[in-house]
Formats: sequence, C-alpha cells, structure tokens
Amino acid sequence: MKKQLLTAEQALAYAALNSGLKMVTAYPGSPGTNVVNTLIELAREHELYVEWSSNEKVALEMAVGASMAGRRALVCTKSVGMNVLIDPLMSLNLTGVNGGLVILLGDDPGAYGSQNEQDTRPISQMVELPMLEPGTPLEGYHIMRRAFELSEQMNTSIIIRITRSFTQQSEPIELPAELHPDIQHPIARGTDRFVPAPKNAVQKHRDLHHRLDAFQSYLNQSDFYRRSGHGQWGIIGVGYVFQKLKEVLGNNPSIPLQLLQLNTIFPLPEDAIMDFLSGCQKVLILEETEPFVEMQIKALAFEHKIRCSMYGKRSGHVPRVGELYRWQIRKALQSIHPDLGVQNNFLPENQAQEIPQKKNNCAGCTYPEIFDVIEEAAQSLGQKPWLIGDPSCLVTVADRLDAKFAIGSAVGIASGLTKSERSERAIAVFGDSSFFHTSLPAICNAVHNESNLIMLVLDNQASATTGFQSNPAVPKNALGQQAPALDMERISRACGIKNVHKFGLGEPYSRLKVMIEEALKNQEQSLLIVETRFRE
Repeated sequence: MKKQLLTAEQALAYAALNSGLKMVTAYPGSPGTNVVNTLIELAREHELYVEWSSNEKVALEMAVGASMAGRRALVCTKSVGMNVLIDPLMSLNLTGVNGGLVILLGDDPGAYGSQNEQDTRPISQMVELPMLEPGTPLEGYHIMRRAFELSEQMNTSIIIRITRSFTQQSEPIELPAELHPDIQHPIARGTDRFVPAPKNAVQKHRDLHHRLDAFQSYLNQSDFYRRSGHGQWGIIGVGYVFQKLKEVLGNNPSIPLQLLQLNTIFPLPEDAIMDFLSGCQKVLILEETEPFVEMQIKALAFEHKIRCSMYGKRSGHVPRVGELYRWQIRKALQSIHPDLGVQNNFLPENQAQEIPQKKNNCAGCTYPEIFDVIEEAAQSLGQKPWLIGDPSCLVTVADRLDAKFAIGSAVGIASGLTKSERSERAIAVFGDSSFFHTSLPAICNAVHNESNLIMLVLDNQASATTGFQSNPAVPKNALGQQAPALDMERISRACGIKNVHKFGLGEPYSRLKVMIEEALKNQEQSLLIVETRFRE
C-alpha cells in the first residue's frame, strides 16, 4: 500500500480503475473531465478503453454494451449532459445491469462554467436510480469503489454526484499495490433480459421498486451516513456541504449539537434519519442547490408523525440559488441559534476566496474577429440577421448573440425563426464538436423542411472550451492515437445542403466576408465551415 496526494477527481479515477474498470465513456464537460483525463493517462498501462463519445447518450449506450458483456463501465457527464442521456437511462433502470455501471455526474452550483445552474439531483427520483454524493476525496474514493460492487449486487446502475467546488480538494489516499484487478462476469443473455416492452414494462417497473427497497434497507446499515454529537438541536449536511459546515463550526461549538452527514441523496436511509429527528427539537438542513433532500426528509417526518421544527431553503434560512458559501452557512446557523459559537472569519467580503478556480482555455480565441466579419457583411447589405449560437465556445461572444440554449439547438431554433414569416435571415453558429453532438438531426430536419437558414460551423478541431478534447472531426482518439476523421463538408452535402463552402486557416477575412454576404443574399440554405485559430 502507498499513499498519494490526489485531487478529488484523481481519487475518483483511481477508485474506478481499482474497481476493475474496463470502459470509460464521456462527452467533455466540467466538473468531471479531469476524471477522464486521469484515466486516459493510465489507460495504456492498464488496458483500459477510454473514448470521448460524440454525445452523452452515445456514451451511456456504449457503457450499457460493456455492462451486458460482463465488464465494469464508467460514464462521465456534467449536469446538462445528464439531460441528453436520460432517454436510454429510462430503459436501463428497468433492465438493470450485468457488469457494474456507474454514472459520474458533475453539477455546477454557482454556474461557474455552465449556461444554467441546474440541480440534477431530482433526476435520480425520476429515473428511480440510487444517487450518492461524497464530501471529501477519500469519501469519493471509497464511494466509487463501493458503487461498482453495489451496482452488481443490486442489479442497478448507480449515479455519483459531485460539484465543481468539491473537485478543488486534495487529500492523501492509500492506494493498493494492484491498481487494476481483472473482473469479468459471464455475458448476460436471455429472453427479455434487456428488452423492455409493453408486455413486461410493468413487471420490470415492479422489479425496479424491489431493487430500490433493497438499496434503502442496505443504506440503513451502511456507512453512507454518519451521526455524531448530542443535544436537542441538529444539523443535517449533504455531501460536500457537510465539510463546509464542519469548517464553520470549528472544533468547539458553544452549545450541544447533533450532526448527521449524508452521502446518499436518493433513496435516503429512512430509519437512520427518523431516529435522528426523533431526538431533536430543531433541525437545519444544508444542501446544494434546491431543497431536494429537505423535502424528502419533511415528507418522511410527516409520515412518521415526528414533530420537529425543520429549517432550510423552504424557510428562507438558506438561499436556493448559487453555491452555498460558508458565510451563508454561518448566517443560517446564527439566525436560528444566536448563541451558537462559529468561526467568524467566514464573511461575505471573503466570498471570492471560496469560488473554485477554473482553467481558461479561451486564450487566443478568434471568435470576436469572426463575429466582426459577420456583422460587417450584414451591415454592407443593410441586414440584421438573427444570430443563434450553441453553448461552450460561443460563451466568448455571448453578448453578441440573440439566443443561446442547449448544445445542438442553434440549428433548430434558427430554422424555427425562418419559418415564422419574418424578413430577417437567421444564422446558426456552432462548433465542430456540436456538429456531431446533436446538430446533425436538426440539419437533416432543416434540409427536409427547406429552412433557408445559414449555418456557420466554427471548426476548432477540438472541444476547445473544455480542454481541447478530440471529436469525430479530429484524426485522433481520446488516447491520441490515429483515428478516422469525419469530413463535415462531405457529410453536409450528403445531408442535402447544396451550398457548402469552407474558409481555411490563413485565408484573409475579406474572403470570409464575401462568403457571408453571398449566403445572406442567397435565399437558399447555406453551410459555411470556418477553420479557426482557436486550437491547442
């Protein structure tokens, strides 16, 4: 055994590897990307398959195939990516798994690197799958390892939720000498085993509830919750928020307290929580971002007829938006119990010290210059076209867009504008990674329905904002090995777009201006591929 100082994301990566992992699939998005980056570094030595999939839905489907073959698989996604993979997940919950399948979900309270501040935890209740949340790198290491074991024991995929601030931690962790045990189960094949259909959907749903009940029974005897202290005033902290709470309280709170740390979000260890509440008169519940656990606990307390005053986001003592900062925890504690001694160095003016660091991959971006050319071309014709963008790279010019929703949505929204009997043209602007993510179905739809929009593909030869990961247009895979590069120009023509043009690196912007002017004058559909200097 040897100890290594690991970041939270490295700890999760090593834990997955030490669990006998055989496949890692992901679409780039932070937090979580560095888990994949760590596993890429270890892949060759340990014969691990890693890929940057074209989108999150494909990433999950790849992992399902590996699980059916008896292999353990990990899917990494950020919050909005979870929305993309829900479709197959709503069948995987019914069929269960063969080899262990874990989904690592990265949420972003505070929206430090996201276009929304989505709390993805309620998805666990909708898809009826267990969700766990570690508070420290060491907890993350143990939870990841246990998740693969439980996935197979309970015949279910398991979601592990992390946040951006959680990933900023580091901790010494003892690693086993054998880093990659060989774990392989027999291939699972059988009538209806992985075939949910109307004839068996209700029974499979019933089986899913049995699995959830078994998981909840396990939780009541597990170490996914920890109780400490004594007194009639209690605090419940979920995941990483509990670590913030400990820092605010310090070592010697001035009044007796009971503390309950939860590393499970859904289902909850019902018996343990009800026992905790029955010994308290007042309880404060701390979590990020919505009152998801708070509402579950209140519902359980009502069912068990436990009379205990509970405070949190619903009572207004804890904010419902943004990251939960330590000064806000201190304020909530003192508003409920003014005599409680806390660490007073956590103040609103020190909030900037808590904001997680984020690597800036946008240095040298030429998007502003390209948008200058678009606007100059439009002005020369007396036009003001709608500019509809995708997220990620286009965040650098977000203030110049008319709309920006989900990845892959620019083409569909721009097409909708063209069909709304408006005189202004619509330009959909998106990247090469987005082209393959979910723009292609919208492109096919636009061609079939004859939308006369203009599509501008900014070809970075990478998923640039998230760290220059490869995508299907790049002649290398996740491990840097040579791979077939798909030709966006040929694909666009094959989809039926007649006016496809390419602007290459090194060409003068005067030529790009002419290309955009021609597209604006032409009432037909056009697609321009613009090679950018926004490259690694």
